[in-house]
Amino acid sequence: MHLDIPTLTLVSLLMGIGASIGFTSLMTVLHTQVVLRIWVASIWISTLGVTLIGLRNHIPDLFSIVVGNGLLVTSNMLTLKGIATHLGLPMRLRWPATLVLAYCLCMAWFAYVTPNLGTRLLVGSLQAMSFNFAYAYLLLRYLDPAIRISCRIAAAVMICNGLFYMVRAFVPLDPNSGQDIMLAGTPVAATYVIGILTGLASYFALLQLITERLMVDLRQAAHTDGLTGLLNRSAIVAEGRASLARCQQREQPFALLIFDLDHFKQINDRWGHDAGDAVLRHVTTILREVTHWPGYLAARYGGEEFVVALPGADLGQGLVVAERLRQALAHSHAHIDNQDIPVTASIGVAMARPGVRFEQLVRQADEAMYRTKFDGRNGVSSAEGDDRRFVEAGDSRC
Repeated sequence: MHLDIPTLTLVSLLMGIGASIGFTSLMTVLHTQVVLRIWVASIWISTLGVTLIGLRNHIPDLFSIVVGNGLLVTSNMLTLKGIATHLGLPMRLRWPATLVLAYCLCMAWFAYVTPNLGTRLLVGSLQAMSFNFAYAYLLLRYLDPAIRISCRIAAAVMICNGLFYMVRAFVPLDPNSGQDIMLAGTPVAATYVIGILTGLASYFALLQLITERLMVDLRQAAHTDGLTGLLNRSAIVAEGRASLARCQQREQPFALLIFDLDHFKQINDRWGHDAGDAVLRHVTTILREVTHWPGYLAARYGGEEFVVALPGADLGQGLVVAERLRQALAHSHAHIDNQDIPVTASIGVAMARPGVRFEQLVRQADEAMYRTKFDGRNGVSSAEGDDRRFVEAGDSRC
């Protein structure tokens, strides 16, 4: 079978156009995905580069060789930027842009000053190999556990691509090809076939990265309170049940506290609901700063009410955590529009008894919290009927 490079270049171009249109259509739906916008730009630039290279002998070599190859390496640079962004890594474009410039100068040198098709193919293959190995390195070195499956699959694809370009760098040229890539011979044409397949694999790898990230984000959104970033009510019930069951199975204690912000309605009435939202975010920050119990669960249970589950904590330890939280809130102020808004909380603490269900434990802590409110607010009470005399007990882990 005769492999015709111009025809294979056309196939590669059509594949690039199809991928460009497909990813662009996806971007119109997922327009908030910055990574997708970067990769769409990368694919379109790559498609334009393949177009210019495919027009060899029909347009000036400056565009076909220098600009076309420059667009391909620019596309690789943007793909690298997109992967770094996908993994939450900062990446400046200064050094990749320098590489693009150096690569274009190299192509111009071996096209005009010292014409050498073999060297151009070698340099082009090595840059593609380097970028693919860089993609794989980022995906494996900075792998996000939440999207580890797609990261590992994409890294495997990129490593295969890198190995392919490593081999391609040493593929012999047809002695009669001169400086025309379209006459480079069957071995080079065979690499075009493999290149089309690896290109398709790369597109699917990028698509899988986006898909798994979206699935993770959707799952997180379903379990997270949009205002505070804590677990929502349904999530704390589900995860609390599982955590309590584990503690009961291991015969470990399990403490739970509920707290409600004092006079929160007055905050909304006086400063407005935006200020109320800011106070809730402030409370969330304090909660995360002072709760240092391993494996704790925190949720916005509803309105201005919060739940904190402490697997492995007994009643005394739960009271220590509660008192520390109460003091931190009482000594902090939410700052909204140059206004300092005092924040205090009424807290109830309960410890699980054998056979108790999570929902029952919540009710017990809730009753203790209302006893705190009845006693004057800004305090801590336990479901056992005892109160602040427990606050000096506890574990240093808190």
